Amino acid sequence: MSSFIGHTLAGLTTYAATQPFQSEHSQQSHPLDWKWLLWLLVIASIPDIDYLIPGLRLQPANQILRITHSLLGVLLLPGCTMLGLWLLGKRGSSYKLQSLQVVLVGLSHLLLDLLTGVFPLPLLYPFSLQVFKLPFGLLPSAGRIQLSNYFLYRNLLIELGVLMPLSISLVLSVRNSARSPKGRLLVVAGLVVSVCFMVWAFSLDR
Repeated sequence: MSSFIGHTLAGLTTYAATQPFQSEHSQQSHPLDWKWLLWLLVIASIPDIDYLIPGLRLQPANQILRITHSLLGVLLLPGCTMLGLWLLGKRGSSYKLQSLQVVLVGLSHLLLDLLTGVFPLPLLYPFSLQVFKLPFGLLPSAGRIQLSNYFLYRNLLIELGVLMPLSISLVLSVRNSARSPKGRLLVVAGLVVSVCFMVWAFSLDR
């Protein structure tokens, strides 16, 4: 599984990469919506609530099914959010943007966990009990939370080394900041750094 920091970074990146589209067709400024951003960060990490609620982990046929880590599980809260926004009167481009954000943030949790290549996920639950796992990992798994645990710090370093440069490159590209030579150089440098850390993650034992 990816770490809480990785999922939080995914939420921040989604917000930063998509929010500019809200103002492209409007002359008015759009200040940072802290409450909405905080909610996106909750959605980004909420599937891991099964660590606190063991009942969300099923064990049929001697295998553990983390039902919050299915497509339905990660999209349940985004779906409720979209319904809530609709009932509150949200319409038009603002509603479409926020709906896109909650869906992308929800799916980002599955993507990051799949990229660790460690724990099989029941993506199709409850329609199928089949689990899915990549045969490789481009991210490290989250280390056990213990101050004396060396692997906690090593894995966090690798995860940030993969995700942070990738996030910055994505945001720069979406904001059209990559059109200048300096911007293109930053994007390329970020991708190179990210790939280097992916190679390190790939070499880890699974």
